[in-house]
This record gives sequence, C-alpha cells and structure tokens, in this order.
Amino acid sequence: MKKILLLVLLLLSLCGCRHEQTEDIWIVYTNDVASTIDGDIGYAGLKGFRDHCLTENPYVALVDAGDFFDGDLALNCSGGCIMKLMEAVGYDAVAIGNQEFAIGLDALSRNMQYSDFPFLSCNIKYLGEGEDPLSYRQPYVIKQYGYTKVAFIGVTTPETITPGKRTYSILTKDGEPIYDFYGANEGQDLYEQVQKTVDSLRKKADYVVVLAHLGMNSVAKGYSSYELIANTTGIDVVIDAHSHTENAGEAVANKDGTNVILTSTGQKFAYIGLMKIHPDHTYTTAIYSSTNYYDDGIREMAKQIREEYGN
Repeated sequence: MKKILLLVLLLLSLCGCRHEQTEDIWIVYTNDVASTIDGDIGYAGLKGFRDHCLTENPYVALVDAGDFFDGDLALNCSGGCIMKLMEAVGYDAVAIGNQEFAIGLDALSRNMQYSDFPFLSCNIKYLGEGEDPLSYRQPYVIKQYGYTKVAFIGVTTPETITPGKRTYSILTKDGEPIYDFYGANEGQDLYEQVQKTVDSLRKKADYVVVLAHLGMNSVAKGYSSYELIANTTGIDVVIDAHSHTENAGEAVANKDGTNVILTSTGQKFAYIGLMKIHPDHTYTTAIYSSTNYYDDGIREMAKQIREEYGN
C-alpha cells in the first residue's frame, strides 16, 4: 500500500497540473510621481493605502510606471533619497521612465544595483563600448500570488533620446546614441520587441501586465500606449505613464480584437490606482484622489529628506 501511495504522489508531482486562481489579485499603482514625496497623498498616503489593502487581501502588488526621479529633489540627492522612500513603501517593480536618465547614468546605475526592487525595461539596448552602465535593468519580473503568476514588463518611451530633450546629451557620445529604444519605423520596432517579450512569458505567467512609460496622447506617432495595444497580442493590462493622463480604466482592443485594460493616475500623486484581477479573469479599476490611511514613519522620512535636500 505504501508503494502505491508513493507512486500516486510522484505522478501528481510530475503532472504539471495548474491550480485555478481562487482569490483576487490587487495591483496598487502610481506613475509620474516626479519627486512629489509628500502632500495630500505622497508616499506616506501610498504606504498607508497599500497596507490597508493588505488587511483585506494578502495578494497585493505595488508598481510604478516611471518618472519617479524627475524633479529637483531627485537631482539634488542623485535619486538616492527617492529610492529610500520607495523601498520603505514597499514597491515590487518599477518601469524606467525617460526622466530616470536625468540624474545621470552613473547615479541611475547605482540606484538600480542597490535597489530592493527591479527596474524594468524590455526595449533598452546598449550600443556603446565597454560595460553597459545599465546592466542591472531587467526586461520583466514574474511575481507569484498563491498559485497565480503575474508578469510585469517595463517599456520606456523612445522619446527618451529625442534631440532637444534634456536626457539626449546623457544618452549620446560624440553625437552618436549609446542606447537604442527600438523607436524606428514609426513604432513597428517597438511593437515587435514588446511582442517578443510577451510571447516569451505567456507560458510562464497567468497574466501579463505592461508598465508602459509611453503616454496616451501628445506623444510622437507610433509611441503611444493605444498604438502599442493595437499592434500587439497577449497583453492583459497596460498601466501607462509619460503623458500624465488621468484614466480610471478603459478597454482597448488589441491586434486580435481582444480587450486590454488601460489605466493611468495622472502625475505627482494626483491619484493612486487600484486594479483588482478577479478569478474569472475580469478586472475592476479605480483611481483615488485621497486616502484615509497614512504611515507616520514614511511621513517623517519624507520630512527629513525635504529638510536635507530642499525642493
């Protein structure tokens, strides 16, 4: 009898059976915070909101779609003071926005290397000589909640290296780019690169969430999140940034006509977002302009940073 029982257990372990999702997965999200560390919400409100969510559901992710190093405060501390706050709040993953480069490659590299959470971008290719300063970036990360796996992919706008932008001189040497953001062919190169990454994840993860620092409007042709969705398949959710758009959530058809959820929280903590992924693969999204929950430790940390590094 023991031999039979062991054989059954072994067969079960080898069958690769997938368990069905039985609980909601919540994603708290921000974008274009731009050194806004305090205020009506700030990082103290975000931490309080996230912690309150965790009292209601154990499966909560916290992510950002980029441009957290934008602003004088981040420049004054080379991004380090912002990193400390974001680590204390408990981010799980962030996308690399165009303004992350404004602190310089050395500072950005240092923050990536020592961060508690991954910096994501699937469309940054090093063209320079020698070691890549941004070698610590990752194209994606997979997080597991119960039996369910969620892949988060980062996408960085090709507008990052546009002549005239303040990051252009940082990303070029002797007039030649040292990074490629797959911006050629009016977005086609970008779509192909993102599609390649998505395809590599569909068998590894139950959901694919793109943290897209692309923008919904006022961006160059081919680079918007709308266009990314319309020219790809396999993405479930796009959390957008760059155009500072306030979008509580809308369904946008992808290349196959399947709806993808698109949402964004504006800028500078005007809102924080909450998406609920339900077991039946439906979604509920909302953005909040205030919160009743604050973390006093984060509030004090933000105050000290403000006093040390100014505005």
